[in-house]
Amino acid sequence: MTKMKTSIIAILFLASICQISFCQQIVFRQPSSYVLGFIGNDSITLSSVNYKSFRIYYKENSYTATHLDEIKNELDIAYSKVLSVLDIPSYHNGIYLLAVDSKEEMQKVMGYKIKGGAAKGHDLVFFVYNQTIRPQFKHEIFHLIAHEIWGPTNYRLLDEGGATYTDNYCFYDNPMYAINAYYLKQKQLLPLDSLIKSFDNQAKINDVIAYIQSAGIFKYLYETYGAEKMKLLWLGGFEQFSLIYGLTIPQLETDWFNFIKTVPIPKDFDINKLKEGCG
Repeated sequence: MTKMKTSIIAILFLASICQISFCQQIVFRQPSSYVLGFIGNDSITLSSVNYKSFRIYYKENSYTATHLDEIKNELDIAYSKVLSVLDIPSYHNGIYLLAVDSKEEMQKVMGYKIKGGAAKGHDLVFFVYNQTIRPQFKHEIFHLIAHEIWGPTNYRLLDEGGATYTDNYCFYDNPMYAINAYYLKQKQLLPLDSLIKSFDNQAKINDVIAYIQSAGIFKYLYETYGAEKMKLLWLGGFEQFSLIYGLTIPQLETDWFNFIKTVPIPKDFDINKLKEGCG
């Protein structure tokens, strides 16, 4: 009887803690062989720390090691934003984060000289973090959770547009509209049909325009028509666009161009800031 009372008290105590701290049951799924190839690589000595829904892997004496408090704060902001955009109250899978100091180090670890990425289906986000490169947590975590909760989409415009919209940072206020307004004025925006059918080919020509324009279109659809219709488009694809939104894709392009024309371009706008993307 005493043991039973003790167990009940313990359960009630834990429940009260959860109510106070809004805790949830986080499950770190067994790392895949792909993930273990990086976090379990004998040639790379990594430390790790658990923080809420995340397990952060980093090298001792790295930039990340001396800025863990900043990273934890940014992760809180990113997590909340992603859940809000995806219109879900919580997410229960743990996420592995692998941090390196430079794009060169990223190439050694991941095989790509990039600032960051997400391995969808593997619960892994990898990123560069140093004095000049910020970790784009909102962008990459969006990729992971959207894939798990909304499902896979066949359209890179939506996947990258949604992630860039969620990040919502690119040097200027209202960046996903203001920067598009500049590109429109310069007649540099891409045909919508080309972004829908061949996003990657357009990104090879100019990745900044492809990503920012896709984010602007995602933002317009999401904020004008709501998350539920975006979920339908995410899964159903642009073949279902007219059924979902009640207008054609050419009508969308016209409406969006007309809207962007009304958005002011920042007075101090400098396109050279975007040479390396959004930071």
